[in-house]
Amino acid sequence: MTAVAGERADVTTGSAVDAAELLRRARELAPLIREHAVKTEQDRRLAEEVVVALRDAGLFRLTTPARFGGYELRMPDLLSIVVEVGKACGSAGWNLSIDTASTRFALNALPETALEDVFAGNPDAYVISTAHLTTTKAWRTEGGFKVSGTFPWSSGCEIADWAYIPVVHVYDGDEQTTDLVGVVVPMSDLRIERTWHSAGLSGSGTHTVVAEDVFIPERRATPFSLTDLVGEDHRDSMLIQGSAQSLAAIVGAAQGALEVTKAHLDKGRPITYANFERAADAPSVQMWFGEAAHLIETARMHLTEVGRALDGIPETQQMPWADRARIRMHEKSAQEKSRAGVEKLLDAVGGSAFALSNPLQRLWRDIAVMSRHNALNAPLILEDYSRAVLDVHPAVTLLY
Repeated sequence: MTAVAGERADVTTGSAVDAAELLRRARELAPLIREHAVKTEQDRRLAEEVVVALRDAGLFRLTTPARFGGYELRMPDLLSIVVEVGKACGSAGWNLSIDTASTRFALNALPETALEDVFAGNPDAYVISTAHLTTTKAWRTEGGFKVSGTFPWSSGCEIADWAYIPVVHVYDGDEQTTDLVGVVVPMSDLRIERTWHSAGLSGSGTHTVVAEDVFIPERRATPFSLTDLVGEDHRDSMLIQGSAQSLAAIVGAAQGALEVTKAHLDKGRPITYANFERAADAPSVQMWFGEAAHLIETARMHLTEVGRALDGIPETQQMPWADRARIRMHEKSAQEKSRAGVEKLLDAVGGSAFALSNPLQRLWRDIAVMSRHNALNAPLILEDYSRAVLDVHPAVTLLY
């Protein structure tokens, strides 16, 4: 059955709904998501109608454990669903990827008591993950910790139920100890400062979250070590898995741009100052569109390889440098091919592509911002890959 806003499509456990059904639901939501894309951008947060529709379709439980009523999707299926949402709106795809990745982070890091607090009775809980090492402090107190800190770049914070803060330095008075702790906090205990003003991805709600002396009970905290993340030869795959889900939003937006352009050309509009009554009849437009389609298809192929390489690998499983670098090189290629393909589409459409009423320009801007996220830093990825294949130490990146 089709999920509509305000009506839950399913209340069963993950085993009762397969990935194909969830993918179908994502596709059916596309018109509603596109309809609210302008509002999402103007409000600098995902439109509430879209939030409700995604939740009611079960798309906020894609990575929730089955024991809590979630679906625990495999990585290839997860990426395909994020792509579908990203086709309709870059910010919606990005916000979905934030929830799916953050939930997986939390599952692999937090104690069962914390997971019960987050997901028991609410498999659709929307989780963000955010960190800022230099501004965040925790002090031990009776029964847990007191945490204070400021967290910019917290995508999805206004629609979130919980925030996972993975790395907090523990202090003894004014002295920093060697201890680190990861915590999960209800958003109701945090303050949001609406600081997100961006040329693209405006609707992602990437505002600043502030914790002011927030009490975290012991049941929602876990000791944390950077060793597994910063070791050179072997590191956890957690952050690469997260960036793969962000990448799916980029590839989805590029595929959405291709669909928008095809629909534009199908309307039969002419090329100004040229002898073609229909732009689609011009060989130059045909070749430009064809090359764009191939670039975007190639981006999807790179994303598919990323999903295959990460399929079944827990975030805490150690991964060799060469394997990490190879996967990230596919991520680099996917986001670059997506950008290049959309640039070709803009050429094919011409100046009208930049009208604010044209969704193509919004998808273009969203892709431009998403693909510059530090997790997908193309120059660093290439440098790290080049050193890895030559076995020239040390690695360039600290966490990936």
